[in-house]
Amino acid sequence: MASLSHLLAVPALGLRLVQAGPSDPAITWISTTELRDLAPYLEGGEVVLTTGLSFGEDDPGWLDFVAGLSRARAAAIGFGVGVEHPRTPRALVAAASAYRLALFEVPPPTPFIAVSKAAAGLLQADELRAARRALGVQQRLLDGARGGQGPAELLSSIAQATGRRLALRQGDGTLIAAAVGFPEDAPGSESVPLDAEGDASLLLAGGPPLGPEERAVVAAGAMVLGLELRGARREEERERRRWAALTEGLLRGEALGAAATILAPEMELPRRIRAIAVQGDPERIAAWFRAQRHGLDRLVTPGEPRGAGLAVARQLCADAPEAVDRAVESLRRFGLDCIVGRPAALAEAPLSLRSAERRLDALPGAAGVYRDPRLPIAVRAEEDAPLLEALLEGRPGEPSPNGRLCAAVLGPLARPAANADATLEDSGLDARLEPAERESLRETLRVFLAHGGRRQPAAEQLGIHRNTLRDRLARIERITGRLVDDADHRAELWLALRLEEALG
Repeated sequence: MASLSHLLAVPALGLRLVQAGPSDPAITWISTTELRDLAPYLEGGEVVLTTGLSFGEDDPGWLDFVAGLSRARAAAIGFGVGVEHPRTPRALVAAASAYRLALFEVPPPTPFIAVSKAAAGLLQADELRAARRALGVQQRLLDGARGGQGPAELLSSIAQATGRRLALRQGDGTLIAAAVGFPEDAPGSESVPLDAEGDASLLLAGGPPLGPEERAVVAAGAMVLGLELRGARREEERERRRWAALTEGLLRGEALGAAATILAPEMELPRRIRAIAVQGDPERIAAWFRAQRHGLDRLVTPGEPRGAGLAVARQLCADAPEAVDRAVESLRRFGLDCIVGRPAALAEAPLSLRSAERRLDALPGAAGVYRDPRLPIAVRAEEDAPLLEALLEGRPGEPSPNGRLCAAVLGPLARPAANADATLEDSGLDARLEPAERESLRETLRVFLAHGGRRQPAAEQLGIHRNTLRDRLARIERITGRLVDDADHRAELWLALRLEEALG
């Protein structure tokens, strides 16, 4: 940086040092004044030029004048002799000595404007040199990024060029990387955003103000780090989507061992798994899906709307207590509820998923619940009736005689595939139902039975009036020929619905 010694060394000015300071101060600007107190208008590093028009030879005000400049961190005082005073006042010299502030004389032939121009030339040359040095550092940073340097190595390069301790922080406050010596708690840190979304920022630990060169290096470093992080995020997002596609295929019962080997050659899919149904606020589910994971913890799917402002997602984990506990704990950190499905062979993942999703009604049905502080819910589907599994024959999606059983109980409410196998014309029941009406009545029956036949909770979850629920239940009774308040009939209806869901 341009310093006082550089200014004093300009031969055309003829400046003479009268009183040296403790060091060679850097110059930031030239200020000319005849005020008795200029300190409130300074920012630090200025050379103050004056002819002492407001002061006498032995004026005691010189002491206050110099004291104010010292507090304002002025670089030096330049006194113009031959205008008001034939020589530099003794009181000014004594005050400069007392406060250890540099003082020099400007001889009569030299106008103050010449000193200002000379200083401006020094500052301009210094800025040019700083820009060239910064450009060299920027080029090294770009070369390092292209050469595969990670955030930690780039931070180290920026720290070496600026002399500051640096760190890279995510939007949630988590440190991505930090240079050696960066304090864990740095309240005076300066933050430089790396993107418009505020997802990451560059932290500079407190210290002296940065010069133009250091500022240019920090700006270039922030640009390179921002590009590096955006590229890394895009690759992470592609990787997440690949794992999500694998997870969705496994949950459909597809044999995707080869695909898993391509994604992670060192990883082996477990033989027995558990499917986990996740429910919560869409934003929290999105944040959970974007969280960094390793190994089998990457077997998750993105959220999809469930209605009423809620979203659902799914996860596969090994049928091991530590794997299930780790998955549940991760969901709790994001404030999400979950249903852990029953254990199953990997090829029968759909069965485990259905056992979890059938219990989603046990979770809160209002989005507002997830926005307030609460203890997340984790339900395990272990208690699902083994009778259901005993009635199932074959793999999910394969033909089963139990389809006729479902159609015989549900009648026109049965799914079309089951209806095709049943002789509804011989049952005397009304078989004329539009698909939308069938699904509406099936959902009404399922929710009503899930609430143990209690009408008010069922109506609230369905979002309908009790009278509307009453009318729908009456329609269901006419269609199925079964009474919803009869214990035997209710058990048959519930078992038929569950069998259909399990059969797929």
